[in-house]
Amino acid sequence: MRGSRITVLLMALLAVFRGSPVQSESERPNILMILADDLGRELLSMYGGQSNYQTPNLEKLAQEGMLFNTCYATPMCVPTRVELLTGRYSFRNYMAWEAIDRSEWTYPQLLKAVGYKTAMAGKWHPHGQWNLDPVPPIHAGFDEYCSYDSVAMGEQARAGRGNRFWGGTIIRNGESVDLDRYGPDVYSDFLVDFIERNQDGPFLAYYAMTSMHRPFQPTPDHPDAPVPGQPATSAWMGAQGKTENFAPMLAYADKMVGKMLEKINELGIAENTLVVFAGDNGTDNHAEAKAVRTRYRDEWVAGGKYYPTELGVNVPLLVRWPGRIAAGSVCDALVDMTDFLPTFCQVAGAALPEGYSLDGRSLVPALLGQATQSKEIVLTWGNYENNSSKYKDPSNNTDKLVDAARGNRFKLYSDGRLYDVLSDPLEREPIYPGVDSAADGARGRLEASMRQLRDSQPRRW
Repeated sequence: MRGSRITVLLMALLAVFRGSPVQSESERPNILMILADDLGRELLSMYGGQSNYQTPNLEKLAQEGMLFNTCYATPMCVPTRVELLTGRYSFRNYMAWEAIDRSEWTYPQLLKAVGYKTAMAGKWHPHGQWNLDPVPPIHAGFDEYCSYDSVAMGEQARAGRGNRFWGGTIIRNGESVDLDRYGPDVYSDFLVDFIERNQDGPFLAYYAMTSMHRPFQPTPDHPDAPVPGQPATSAWMGAQGKTENFAPMLAYADKMVGKMLEKINELGIAENTLVVFAGDNGTDNHAEAKAVRTRYRDEWVAGGKYYPTELGVNVPLLVRWPGRIAAGSVCDALVDMTDFLPTFCQVAGAALPEGYSLDGRSLVPALLGQATQSKEIVLTWGNYENNSSKYKDPSNNTDKLVDAARGNRFKLYSDGRLYDVLSDPLEREPIYPGVDSAADGARGRLEASMRQLRDSQPRRW
């Protein structure tokens, strides 16, 4: 089965891709995709955050590259990651929390087929399926991986034997080992080593950062942190953390981004490396995260995770490509998680299998300053419960879920609520029909576009 898929893929490479490569085959860029867990836009000063969190490396990334004002994810990690991998919206292929349909194409598969070396490290989520052969990251197209079985690690954490930061069991290229130091250090070092070994390129390195997810535990910068090789105190190895660790975790997450960028600069490959940093959903607001408040646009706000609001789904997106992307530029194009697959395929010169249905649009014209818009709307979905239950089984909860379509200015929910998210980013003042002609026009366009998209095939719910 695996061999037949690759044969079909290689044949598809002879087909015409939707958009030509931006470089010759010998100049295909390396790609570093960093997906941050639970890191909402309100945490970053370049997006209006005012809490003075320490994120100098992300600020530098924005200064050296392009900042996108709109990048839609879903309010939860799993459906976001399926959209990222496949280039399709959730209603087409996302059925359950535990699995990703193995008939789906992924961008690592497509890049690997045209000669990219591929690796991922950090959070593999959608999780589950670790008993299958090949294991999920390998099946998805990664040559190497360093991750964990989140179900098993959750059991470890509840028993106080280790979590994603301290002492938990990870899976590194098929070998299960216990963390001997801080988890994010292990994952970032794994990719640094991969990049060093493949610096002649082209390579795809996917860093699925675990840094901002609960439990909020101390980092190696804490005065009581153990030295590498020594176990952490049992209090740091459970499923519950403390709010006081939130800001230090964000600062350490920024250090991990800095480590990756520093290695690329040190190797002299920055000009031929496309770096993408994005969030998977908004900042957490549950358990120890309930008390987290961030100053944002002159207000104190909680995180937006779980909710399809702007703080839940409009995530940070920073892109650097020296010599190709104008430093310090800002883009207003509408972007969502489905757009990365066609973007990566275009810069890599990789084709899509013939007849493949795709929701994403390449961002290359926007990145190169050649166009300001590729989509009329971006789509997300969710509900307003502070838990993940409905997201784990959307096909059996369609009556409890809403879709949301975002244009340049207005956002329409499938239950009829409309907001001007430029002037009302916290969505407190719904605009009713007949009040504003511009809003009425936008309502009609968004409703038609959302209906047309949701009625298109393939669809599963």
